[in-house]
Amino acid sequence: MMKPRLYLLKREIGRAIENPKTKVHFVVVDSDTSKDYPLNFICVLPRIQGLVNGHSVFGKIFGEDSVPLAKRLLSKALTQERDFEIKAEVERRLKMFSQKNNSCLGYCSGTKKFS
Repeated sequence: MMKPRLYLLKREIGRAIENPKTKVHFVVVDSDTSKDYPLNFICVLPRIQGLVNGHSVFGKIFGEDSVPLAKRLLSKALTQERDFEIKAEVERRLKMFSQKNNSCLGYCSGTKKFS
């Protein structure tokens, strides 16, 4: 049985020394397999569109539980994270869930909604 959790990585991208850009990577790891990344790597947590359309590895692994699991992982990461930039990115992703909540993120009562 897998015990998924988020492993958040921050990386500077670009070459601007005065104003470097950072990118946050959301990696799903199995805390039962190993304590060391990348040995415990499962997949990358996709953006909401990837969760809804079901074409992501995360969606294929976790199936119908992928959206609620993504919310739980993000919420837990938000409470545990201390880095300001990473925390802001986690909050942004969680906010996307609440903005998309009216459309049920493509799922309503556990069944996929087709248009």
